[in-house]
Amino acid sequence: MVNISDYFQNLQFEIKALLFDWGNTVMKVYPEQTGPMAHWESVAPVEGIAAALENLKNKYQIVLVSNARDSDRSLVRKALERVHLSQYFHEVFTPHEVYEHKPCPNFYLKILKQIEVEPENAIMVGDSYEGDIIAAKQVGLWTVWYNPDRKQLHNEAFPYHDVELNRMLELHLVVQKKMKFR
Repeated sequence: MVNISDYFQNLQFEIKALLFDWGNTVMKVYPEQTGPMAHWESVAPVEGIAAALENLKNKYQIVLVSNARDSDRSLVRKALERVHLSQYFHEVFTPHEVYEHKPCPNFYLKILKQIEVEPENAIMVGDSYEGDIIAAKQVGLWTVWYNPDRKQLHNEAFPYHDVELNRMLELHLVVQKKMKFR
């Protein structure tokens, strides 16, 4: 007889892509600033993101997936360039390219199709539980909830995230060890 818990503990998937949300996962959002982030007076990366991306860049396809309505791919790249992060992202997707918005599952399905990766071979990293975690999990992605403020979940029947991360600097450890992926 197979112990189902042991089976799932030992189940491994080849992770090929990491999808990152943009606002408050890769770059800080300043609510008082409006319009495209590329034109904001000041921009800043999330603490630890540069080191996290540096640790992951040679192992995975790294993709930025944003729900930004004010920015298309080129404006997102310009904002990333301002904080020296653009070189880490193989692709950038916004509703302007995908013609969908988070949390619609088709947003993720269209991106996965374009990067030619199956859902079980990708991890979504994001701070918005509804837009980044629940929607990604609905299409079969692995999920890392970036929760630096240690928010508590309320009214969730069960958690949708596979891992909760409070410090971005630890992401490579989560991907390689905690989630037990090859």
